[in-house]
Amino acid sequence: MSTKTVIAQLNQLIAPLGFVRRKITWNRESGSLVDVIDIQASKAGDAVTASVGILDRGIHEIFWGDRSPEFVEEPHCTVRARIGDLVEGKDIWWQLNDSRCAADLVAKISSHGLPFLERTHTAEAIERHLTDVRVTKRKYPSDIINLAVLRFGRGDKIGACALLIELQKSNIGAWRARVGEIIERLDCS
Repeated sequence: MSTKTVIAQLNQLIAPLGFVRRKITWNRESGSLVDVIDIQASKAGDAVTASVGILDRGIHEIFWGDRSPEFVEEPHCTVRARIGDLVEGKDIWWQLNDSRCAADLVAKISSHGLPFLERTHTAEAIERHLTDVRVTKRKYPSDIINLAVLRFGRGDKIGACALLIELQKSNIGAWRARVGEIIERLDCS
């Protein structure tokens, strides 16, 4: 089996749902939100995994100070998850030498990935997910920035600015500068 087989079977499932494919990534637009499904191949090319995510174009514009890309790649998503994390709470790689690989991965995207996209399809749900996965404890800057911008969007300027100021204090280099730009955009001074 090959990655092409996985892509073909996944495309049969999600193209009728409005997803458009470029290489190994699919997008579906809904207002300012873009649903993303992405296949990743292992470095050895013998296994695949998948991720799902949602990009909120408004959040992206505040985060980067620029328009979001027309076609969205999974790393740019406001919220994202690996299929394995949704299924078993850990990363899963499907071995391409297993004849059930494509069918099982596509089934898991259908049973876990698509429902994740559906239940996380509002700003409130995205914020809830970021809070539930405890992004402030994991200290990954982009997730914390997304959470802060979401809080700002719902009117919690004090909470949003506090998150950003704390994040800026704990980072150096490019992340510190990026957070500083967002603090200025949101007028957190």
